[in-house]
Amino acid sequence: MIELYAITDHPTPPLPQVAPLRLVATGDLAAICAPAGDDGVSADALWRHEAVVEALMEQRDLLPVRYGTRFDDEDAAARAVEARRDDLAMALDRVRGAVELSLRVIEPGAPQAGDGASYLRDRRRQEDARRALHEPLAAVARAAMTRPSPDRSELLRAAYLVDRDAVEQVTGLIAQLQAANPTLRLLCTGPWPAYSFAEA
Repeated sequence: MIELYAITDHPTPPLPQVAPLRLVATGDLAAICAPAGDDGVSADALWRHEAVVEALMEQRDLLPVRYGTRFDDEDAAARAVEARRDDLAMALDRVRGAVELSLRVIEPGAPQAGDGASYLRDRRRQEDARRALHEPLAAVARAAMTRPSPDRSELLRAAYLVDRDAVEQVTGLIAQLQAANPTLRLLCTGPWPAYSFAEA
């Protein structure tokens, strides 16, 4: 049993020595995999997987694969890649040269729902604030997406696909937005492998 970490171009730079990684090539694509552990799902296993994908990201463009994607053997992995070759190649082209930045915007002490009129006013104010934060970032990113949040105090949860050489520009813009909105907390993380955009 093998575990899949990423899909990348073939040929590719030498693999990092962070795990017993193997390259399973099929045409101009390759699956990067390693023997699957038998320790089950755990926080440590998830972090190990993420550390491998981040090490791979340092030297190559890749489609990161979520933890737990396994195949019986390398032949099965090669067949799976070949079956989706066109989709995988397009997705790899979409994220080529880019990384993901994640942003959460928290409004500490966000007002709780009141009567109908105040609720609607508050929703409108939050929507205006969300748009004022998201739109300038989306304009400098290659792609952007937002996700709903169950927490009313979380004003925005978003991911941005950013060219590698534009990361400082985007994080600088986030710092400016934070300075202009001192009552909010803008929490930016990354750069990460482009999980949110590899699956599109």
